[in-house]
This record gives sequence, structure tokens and C-alpha cells, in this order.
Amino acid sequence: MRRTLHCSFCGKSEAEIEKLAAGPGGVHICNECVAVCDVIMRTDSVGPSCAFDPGTWPQERLIALLGPLNATAVTHREHLQRVVDALRSQEVSWSAIGQALGVSGQMAWERFG
Repeated sequence: MRRTLHCSFCGKSEAEIEKLAAGPGGVHICNECVAVCDVIMRTDSVGPSCAFDPGTWPQERLIALLGPLNATAVTHREHLQRVVDALRSQEVSWSAIGQALGVSGQMAWERFG
């Protein structure tokens, strides 16, 4: 059975919006959030819209979003592992990878090695 997709930014399901675009690592964005981003990019506004604040979302949306968010997190971890593997195949040191991740080379190796 196909799982329902949700916008990674506002949490709305694909049934609640007009269009949903997929990005890398399991991230999705709906046409409504793209419109908000367009306004932010065209103005001096730097703060996110309250539409992006889960504290303002109904409980049903939050519950429905838990599964898709977890799936996105898993996909991100897998994507991160593939990026680290690609760097290691190019002989990039664990120290350099750790530094980019804000951890020691040892910690990076323990996590991804």
C-alpha cells in the first residue's frame, strides 16, 4: 500500500494541497509553501510564516505527520551515509568529514565507518 506523502514544511498531506514536489533525501514541498518561500525571497522578511510552526497545527495533522517525518528522517540518514561513503571513496579523511559535521574524526568514523 502506498503511503500518503506530506509537505515537509507545513505538514499538509498530498490530499490537502494542489501540488507536492519531491526533493532529495525524502523531503517534499507543497505549492503553498513554495508561494510562502517566494514571498520571503522577494522581500526583506527573514522569519518563517506561522504556517511552518507545528505549535499552530491541529492535533490530527501532527499525529498524521509522525510517520512521514520518521520516514524522511530515515531517508536523510541513508542519504547522509551515501554522501560520507562517496567522500571516503575519494579518500577524504575522517578528520575532514568530522570537521564538516562538527564532530571529531573518531566520532564520524564510529557513526559512519
